[in-house]
Amino acid sequence: MLKFRLSFSRLLRPVLLGITALTIAACEVGLPGPTSTVDPTQPVIVAMMVPYGSGEAANDQLAENLVNAANMATRDLQGAVIDLRIYQTGADPVRAATEAERAITEGAQIIIGPLFSSATSAVAAVARLEGVNVLSFSNNAAIAGDNVYVMGVTFEDVATRLYGHVVRNGMYNVGVVYPEGVEGEAGLTAATNAARNVGASLTAITSYPLNMEGLSEAAPEIADTIKGAGVQALLFTDTPTRGLPFIAAALGSESVTRLNTQFLGLTRWDSSTDLLLQPSLQDGLFAVPDPALTAQFNERYLNAYGAEPHNLAAIAYDAVAAVGALIRSAATEGATDTFSAERLTNPAGFIGVNGVFRFRADGRNERGLAILKVDTGTAVVIDPAPRNFGGFGF
Repeated sequence: MLKFRLSFSRLLRPVLLGITALTIAACEVGLPGPTSTVDPTQPVIVAMMVPYGSGEAANDQLAENLVNAANMATRDLQGAVIDLRIYQTGADPVRAATEAERAITEGAQIIIGPLFSSATSAVAAVARLEGVNVLSFSNNAAIAGDNVYVMGVTFEDVATRLYGHVVRNGMYNVGVVYPEGVEGEAGLTAATNAARNVGASLTAITSYPLNMEGLSEAAPEIADTIKGAGVQALLFTDTPTRGLPFIAAALGSESVTRLNTQFLGLTRWDSSTDLLLQPSLQDGLFAVPDPALTAQFNERYLNAYGAEPHNLAAIAYDAVAAVGALIRSAATEGATDTFSAERLTNPAGFIGVNGVFRFRADGRNERGLAILKVDTGTAVVIDPAPRNFGGFGF
């Protein structure tokens, strides 16, 4: 059944995401971390949890890509030496917890990975008892907090960047359309938080069933709601391989088009060439990590390993880069809290092959993302990714 929720209240003033990051969830802070002083001339043991051994070839290949990228970052480190040790978690939370116990027993001072949410939660529970923080490769914001910091690009980060962009261009009335189900609800949560972050007014929230008959029946009412609420920018949470092309086309048939509504995408629309050619999505916007930096990393990886990397591989590089930066910083200051929550959430953030990023006190992250526009089969940058957090705002 089609569901609608309307809210016509507008926030009184914009809220910069950078400010939000420093004030949200003060009770959800990471652990102090191991207190032994780090000697930058000696290797620091870092455990890396990857999904080798799950019995699925795709997971093994992704694990190999993550390890390759992490090794690249290890070789690039300056002023810090780490002893990167790989632990195979498969896709089994129990196995992941056992490997976390082994890693900590063997001296790991911080854990990077795992990839899957269930494995991350299992690892975090073990690590928390020993005061060890975890930089998970996941993008699931729901598992962040306590000693878990997520590395992946989150839905909220993308939605905040997109809504912030349209607000800066005078479009304060925003809407969201999402498929029914768990993933759709996650997109809705991200949109709701993002609108609050940037001072937008979320005036229309609409959903549709994930079947063609139900979607077609829902489209006219969704279109009427969007037009009636005065939505200026509409965020689609669905993916290119599911309902996105169909709902966009259906709304176009109901006169909700680029002529009166700015379309926004929560997912990567450039993953589908066909989608970039779809008439209903021309001039639509989506957000990705800095394309120029990503291209540089992909070329380096190709030269080093003879194949292009998985699009998640760069996250492993960034995790190692952050660990190296923390080691250098603590060593310079003679500090004993190398991987503490305070250092992990430094507002200056880190720089990786995906661009700048930083962790919030609640374990989520903010990344410098670029805004891309669909243009007849291509995607062009119209708002570059920031290269630092100085005066950073969306």
